[in-house]
Amino acid sequence: MARNFHRTAFDEATKAKLRLFRDYTREWLPVWLSHARPQTPITIGDFFAGPGVDSEGVPGSPLVVLEELRQSSNLIRQKGARVKLLLNEASKSKARSLRETMEAQEVPTSLCTWEVHSLTFEDAFASMIPDLGGGPTLLILDQQGMREVSDAVFTTILNLSRTDFLFFIASSSIRRFETHPYFQKHLRIPRGAISGTTFNDTHRAVTQYYRGLAPAGGDDYFLGSFSLKKGSNIYGLIFGSHHPLGLEKFLRVCWKADPERGEANFDIDADQLNRDAPRLFPEMDRPRKLTVFQRETKDRILSGQLASDRDVYVHTLQEGFRPSDGRAVLRDLVQSGQVKVTGGKPRVSRLGYDEPRSLEVLTNG
Repeated sequence: MARNFHRTAFDEATKAKLRLFRDYTREWLPVWLSHARPQTPITIGDFFAGPGVDSEGVPGSPLVVLEELRQSSNLIRQKGARVKLLLNEASKSKARSLRETMEAQEVPTSLCTWEVHSLTFEDAFASMIPDLGGGPTLLILDQQGMREVSDAVFTTILNLSRTDFLFFIASSSIRRFETHPYFQKHLRIPRGAISGTTFNDTHRAVTQYYRGLAPAGGDDYFLGSFSLKKGSNIYGLIFGSHHPLGLEKFLRVCWKADPERGEANFDIDADQLNRDAPRLFPEMDRPRKLTVFQRETKDRILSGQLASDRDVYVHTLQEGFRPSDGRAVLRDLVQSGQVKVTGGKPRVSRLGYDEPRSLEVLTNG
């Protein structure tokens, strides 16, 4: 997806990606600003920042973030928050353009401070590590290739506290070159792990590989993804957070972009749904992904694998669904007398995560 951003306009896939960046930043900022402390900076790092705009003046990720900061300016001022915007662009000419673009914005220091660096990703990441994770941090990793965010870098990011990230990757390139020695130095993907899946599942498989690098234990780290198709290639976003609320907010953005499955800008499961022309049987107009989720979640609750409303909440998020989807499955089991919740009604939500209630399977239900 490499391009000269000075001479071309953003394509539709890039615009879709930027909308996801914007919408998540919009979800993320108020949470951290509401708990902001003047002595603890809120840091947003964009390591592949580009020149700021495309050939038609459409804002790139740095200006997208800046626009969202302006929207939150009242809360920033009320909380006395310190916001730092760290921008890096390896290309000297693009970095120069970005610096000029940012200077033209006349950003008041009361809104944020900003820096533009022109380093290789490796050098930028190493130099900025001390500024990351000490306070609330959002990382944007919009790499043009696929080698910069290696297994080692990804693992380092996972270990940063109080840090969410949005990582863009050329998934179909990994599919094409998964066993090439050059890429195996950076991504140790087993043969067939990506190429052995269907083409539409390419980014799902890439996300699953990265999920294997996260800490074991089920709910220690939360990853989500969104697939983007451009022509004959598939790209995608991978999201990560230490807290389920981060993933819940990311999924809210994904379901806004894809109301059918919350996962892609194309018909990833070839369901061929058309809301304007419903089919004879209602179940035929339901995404297969939802049907599978409902069946598997029900089976896991009844088998005791999901033993609390917290378990159902975490499972729902990890499967890429909204809390309301998991709540509907559990509610049906309670109403049919198959499951009883200890201590009150089930809460497949952040509250249930913090104060879980156990589920009892009723054999006579």
